[in-house]
Order: sequence, then structure tokens, then C-alpha cells
Amino acid sequence: MIAEVVIPTKAKSIDRLFDYLVPVELSVSVGQPVEVPFGYRQEIGYVIRLKDENEPNVDKLKAIDRVLTEEEAATLQPEMLGLVQFLRERYLSSWGAAIQTVLPPVTRAKMVREYVLINPQGDLPEEVVLFFKRRKSVSKKILQQEFHLSDHQLARAVNDGTLQVRDRVMKKRRKQQQDEVNVAYLEATKLALTNEQQEALSSILDGVDQRVHQTFVVHGVTGSGKTEVYLRAIEHVIQSGMQALMLVPEISLTAQMTARFRRKFGERVAVIHSRLANQEKFYEWQRILRGEADVVIGPRSAVFAPLPRLGIAILDEEHEASYKQEKEPHYLAREVAAWRALRHGAVLVLGSATPSLESMYRAQKGHFHLLNLPHRVEDRPLAKVNVVNMRDEFSRGRYSLFSRPLKEALTKVLANGEQAILFLNRRGYSTFLQCRDCGHVMTCPECDITLTLHKRGNASTLRCHFCGHSESLPTVCPACGSQALRQFGTGTQRVEHDLLLEFPGVRVIRMDVDTTRKKGAHEEMLQEFEQEQADVLLGTQMIAKGLDFEKVSLVGVIAADTSLFLPDFRAAERTFQLLVQVAGRAGRHQLPGEMIIQTFSPEHYAVSLSAKQDYHAFYEVELAARKAMGYPPFTEITQFVITHVDDTQARRDAESLYLNLRERLSEVEGVRLMPPSPTTVARLRGKYRYQILVIYRSFRQVRHALDECYRKALASVKPDTSIMVDVNAYGLD
Repeated sequence: MIAEVVIPTKAKSIDRLFDYLVPVELSVSVGQPVEVPFGYRQEIGYVIRLKDENEPNVDKLKAIDRVLTEEEAATLQPEMLGLVQFLRERYLSSWGAAIQTVLPPVTRAKMVREYVLINPQGDLPEEVVLFFKRRKSVSKKILQQEFHLSDHQLARAVNDGTLQVRDRVMKKRRKQQQDEVNVAYLEATKLALTNEQQEALSSILDGVDQRVHQTFVVHGVTGSGKTEVYLRAIEHVIQSGMQALMLVPEISLTAQMTARFRRKFGERVAVIHSRLANQEKFYEWQRILRGEADVVIGPRSAVFAPLPRLGIAILDEEHEASYKQEKEPHYLAREVAAWRALRHGAVLVLGSATPSLESMYRAQKGHFHLLNLPHRVEDRPLAKVNVVNMRDEFSRGRYSLFSRPLKEALTKVLANGEQAILFLNRRGYSTFLQCRDCGHVMTCPECDITLTLHKRGNASTLRCHFCGHSESLPTVCPACGSQALRQFGTGTQRVEHDLLLEFPGVRVIRMDVDTTRKKGAHEEMLQEFEQEQADVLLGTQMIAKGLDFEKVSLVGVIAADTSLFLPDFRAAERTFQLLVQVAGRAGRHQLPGEMIIQTFSPEHYAVSLSAKQDYHAFYEVELAARKAMGYPPFTEITQFVITHVDDTQARRDAESLYLNLRERLSEVEGVRLMPPSPTTVARLRGKYRYQILVIYRSFRQVRHALDECYRKALASVKPDTSIMVDVNAYGLD
């Protein structure tokens, strides 16, 4: 037999199948990981197909060395292999990128050398022979440490037939995962469902029992009890002998969600996310595959968990952009979950207080089933929202980061022993540093982006949030030598600094990328806040959704305009979603909630309608704008990004790809092709970047043309030119 093997590397030059002979002594199946000679080294590959040995030049083929054990690497089960094909076809992915995405990391097994006694009459000390007789095999380490046998003695015993040597994979013990957040206020008894919750649950369970794939959009205001509906639905799925997939948009949400699920389902819950060590990911994967877990929880990568009996897949906060993968393959977790649910005849549930326009549009067109939860549990009121016009604050000479209404509200919360959440979707201390005399702005030498000021103790550093470049804070302007350097813009570090000055003694937890790099940091911080060891939780978007704290009565948005005017057609939608989501963190239990939005654009519909928490009004306004512009959900966008260290070469390669696309797509109706233009960040990590946008109504109409032009461009450009393709692009550069 000949095996067609993929070497799972992202290098485009070897994105194809390689033929290898299957030795007669090896049992090889499709999907198995194998070790093969590749060039001058050994590589791990995956068998994609098997065929007969009727090939020309078969005598020149190299042979597979060995099949990897289950302790070393996961096998591509039939569904996983189908997923690989789906990623290749839908997102124009390479073999290697697709396989690396679908499977957990390969775990290089640690081998233990052992010896088996073959001839008790051989030349070995009597005590060693007696020791062997009490066990099947003995490790080399024990023979040398306990009986002082040298390498020479062991080799001689093997050569004369006294001992037989074998190498065994040493199984690694699973690392203990840190306990999740203790959600103390959750009652162990079953909560009574509202009529709205019961109606939504009944619809979902009917779909589960029919075993026919259906998609439900659960549009529930924050605090309406969507999670309880999820729990009841999953309980029914498990009782029916099936498995459940529960996706959350942020790692920070995994802890609280896992705590609730473990409280109900015990150790039959598995968790997969990027902060797990490779061995931990591999262990969870194997545990799920063995059927030891009924529920899998995690961010977008958990969508690939090997669930052979999938009955329901749920995406909580389905609108979140974090469900879109930023690296190849640029998959959307919602689409992958839909593919898997369709294959299993399972139900797909998309839950959100602010559903994406795409999901709501399909629901209103009848493609999805819409389930509404318009009221909070126990009819608790939504947070009262106060929009503060910061232009008015400035005109009155008040330049504090905290407006008078926010300062008064914080004072009241702290006096009452309650808690507050402050939200700012920008980390660091100051956004940029500028010279007041000559106007020079400190920028990254590798990227067309300003450097952000970070402080740690008495040290101040300028950092690039794209490439990681850092440098010391200058004392004079490098352009003119002036000392008139001023800090502009505000990040979470600055808010924390000013908060401690304004409210001496306040206990603050700052939660952003800078403070959560350490493993387990999310869980520790949330646990501290839940146990009331802090008064204020300050952070970026990782605290804006899904979190549930009993004592939080106030939410403050420091700057609502941060994402509003980005060069992205989804900017208004994302701003509205963030504001509504963060408002939902206040007043979720007995305490009434209040939200204060500080903004320079109170008249913008994304801000004004978020203050009213009026999703339907926003949906109508935004949908009309999208239709007028010909943007999603009426179309789909594929983005090509071409990069090179030389600006001229990058532009030339982009122009060549554009001409090919124009020729191939000229006869396809309703396609708009945008010519090459610099991306928003035109230079990143020392490379110039140009983008081409293809806007179309049906991916099926353009798929082959896009794929053909993409492959042709990859084959024609020099190795130092990079071409990226993002099908159904979510965040345009």
C-alpha cells in the first residue's frame, strides 16, 4: 500500500500530499499520525488516503518509519478529517494549518528503556534474576541504580540472549488544574423557570428530540436567565445519551461558566482553552474522546473537541468578534459549530442580548428560529443608564477621568459596601506621547502605530501593542530636543492610578492583557472580586460580558468612543454591543443597577440606543445602513492581505493578484472588487501591507475563482512575500 501523507506545517511550499510506502509489518489507517523521513530529518505526518501500490517510480518512495502511539498524538477521526476538509474549502486553508487547528498539539512521548528476562540461566547475578522473576520488566534506571549494572554488562546480556530490550512510552501524569471560581451565591436547588424561559427551553428540547439539525437564536436581555436555559437543555441532552458543547467568547468567562456546570454535572465536564499546557490539552482531548466527559466548555478552539455523540452546541454571546480566528485558517466558530451540528443532526443555539446582524437577519428571514427573553429573571429592572457628555464636563473646567456623576455614584457605592465595574477598552497608561513644540509623535520603528506608555513602579516604558517593541520613556523630543513631551489618551493603567488618587483606600483589581498573562490569573482575579476582596473591577472587554456578581450595582464606561470611529463598517455595531453587554453586569440580583456612560458623542445612535438598551431600534437603523452600503448581512467579504519588507514589491504583488481576480470574477454577477490599498496599519513588524477586498452575495459563486487566484499568487510570488486570505472577514484592517 501507499499512504498519502500531509506534513502539518503552515509552509505553503509543501501544502500537498506526499506518497510513502507502508511497510508490511505496519498496520496503518486513514487519519493516523506517522513518523516519516522528510528531507534530512524526521517529521510527523497524517495519513489522508491509502491507495494500491500501482504507481510509477514506486521503488523510489520512502517508507513510513512508525505509527505514533495514542499517548503521543491524536488520530484524525473521520469527523475530524471532515473538519479539515471543511476548513480547506470554506476558508481556503492549507492542509497543515487546518490539521494543527483541528487536533491538539503533538506530545513528544518520553521513552523508558526496559529489559525483559529471556534466559534465567544467562550471565546475570542471582539477585537480579530473582528480581526479574517478580515482575514482567525492569527499567534500565533501576538495574543501574539498584544493582549497579553498567551499560557494557547490559549490552552483553542482550547480545547473548539473556535479556531483551524494549522502549516503552512513559505516561505523563495530568497536571492538577486550578479550581474554578466559587460562585457562592448560586443556589444548589433548581431555580424555577419563568414562562419565557420555559417556552424557549421547550422549543430547544423539541429540536433535540427530533434529531434534525435546527438553529435557534436566543435573544435575551442581560440577566434574563439564558444560562439556566442552557443548563436545562444540556441536562436533557445528557439524559438522552448525547454530549454537549458550550462555547464562551473569552477565557475570563470560562471559570464562572465551568463552576456553574461542574456544580450541576460534576467531573463529566471538560475544559479546553489556550492557557492550558500542551499536555493538559492533550489529556482533555483524550478524556473527551474516551467518553469520560459529557460537556465541553471553552472559547472558540473548543469547537473542535472530539464529541462523537454531539446533541447540542451552544454559543454564548454569539455576536462576539473573538469567535473569529485571527490566524490561518480564519474560521468563524459559529460556522464550524453549524457544520458539526448538521453532521450530527444536533441543535445549534446562538445566545446573546445583542445578536449579530447576520444571525438576527437570518432569524427574521425564517432560516433560524427566534426565541425571545425580553425580561430579567424575577422582573428585575435593567440598569438605569445615564449618558454624560464629556464636552460639557470639559467646558466647565472639569478634566478628571471621572465625571461628576460617575464620581458621585462611585462614592455612594463605596459608602454602601457595594461593588463597581469600570470599563475602558484600551490598556496601558497613555495612548501616545507627543511633542508640544514640533508635533512629533513617538511611533514604533517597525509598525505604523503609536507607542503606548506603560508604567511599572517607577519605571516608564513605551511599547508597541502589535510587535512588542519597547523602549525607555525619553526625557526630550528625539526630533527637536524640546522637553515639551506630553501624554495623550488614557488606558486602564492611568484609570487605576487616578482612581487610587481620587478614592484613597479603594481596593482595585485591574484586568487586562498586561495583568492576566500568568496562568490562572483570570480565575484568581475573578475569585477575589466575587469574594469581595476588592471594591472595583477595572478592565478591558474581557470584563464586559457574561460575568455575574451579586454585589455589583454600578458600571462606569470611561470612554464610549474608543471603538466608535474605527475604520470598520462594524464599528457602530460593536460599540452598541459592548455598551449593552457591560450595562448588563450591574443590578443582576437584589441590588438595583446603574450605568454611567462617558462620551464625546452622546448623539450617535450606537450610544443613545445602547442607553435605552433598545436592540430592535438599533438593528433597524444599522441594517438600513448596511443595505445601502452593500455590506453584510446582505453580502460577504473576503480580504486578501499582501505583505513584503519593500513597499514597491508589496504593491506590485498586490496589483498582480488584483488583475487575476478581476479577470476571473468579471463574469460573476453582483461581485465588487476593491483595488489594492494600504491597510489601516500600513506597516506591521517591518513589512508593508496592502489589502484587496472582494464583496459578493454567494461564496459558492466565487469560491473556485478565489481559490484559483490565491494558489496562483502563492506559486508566483517570491518566498519573502506573504499572502493572507480571510474568507468572511470580520475585522477589516
